[in-house]
Amino acid sequence: MKSKKIKDFLNTDNIIKLFRDHKELIKTAALPVVIGIAVLFFWFHGYDEEPQIKSNAEGTSSESSQYSEKPDDSVQEEDIYVDIDGAIKNPGVYKVSEGTRLFQVIELAGGLKENASTESLNRAETLYDGQKITIYSTDTQNYEESPNDTKNGRVNINTADSITLQTIPGIGPSKAERIIDYRNTEGKFKKIEDIKNVTGIGDATFENIKDYITV
Repeated sequence: MKSKKIKDFLNTDNIIKLFRDHKELIKTAALPVVIGIAVLFFWFHGYDEEPQIKSNAEGTSSESSQYSEKPDDSVQEEDIYVDIDGAIKNPGVYKVSEGTRLFQVIELAGGLKENASTESLNRAETLYDGQKITIYSTDTQNYEESPNDTKNGRVNINTADSITLQTIPGIGPSKAERIIDYRNTEGKFKKIEDIKNVTGIGDATFENIKDYITV
């Protein structure tokens, strides 16, 4: 009997009639349910998205760290070749880095011999590619002037080495080196007056040395 009543109640016409008669009540009762479902949906949706955002942040941090650790390209120094001989233990041609000092090449060549003369050496000198370095000894035989270095008892300023140039009155190691540097950069002196173009040698110095020099 009860089963028949339930079946009659669930009849389509009865459901439609019930909805029409209680439409406002059904709307009022359904509104909180819809709101609750929406809140639950957005809450769960936001919870699911959070790990993805965190993952993206971690990925960005990793990429930034990888970029910052990338080494910069370093500028490599060029190699140069210098020739050193004379009163040195191991004379020869040495390959060194650009900016190497004379004392460093002396060490590479085994050091100076006991009879090496250091008076005219500038061991702090920066070397250049193709440079020829001669270490003179204290033996006076090494100071003998060659025919090309002197003429009629005068020093040839175009060919004389540092030691020979220092035999000129008033020319010390520093001025002798400046004379040689001038020859290497500007070429040979055409006349003895050209020596006044060397830094530190003016008219007064020239008057004192003109009778001792030739070209």
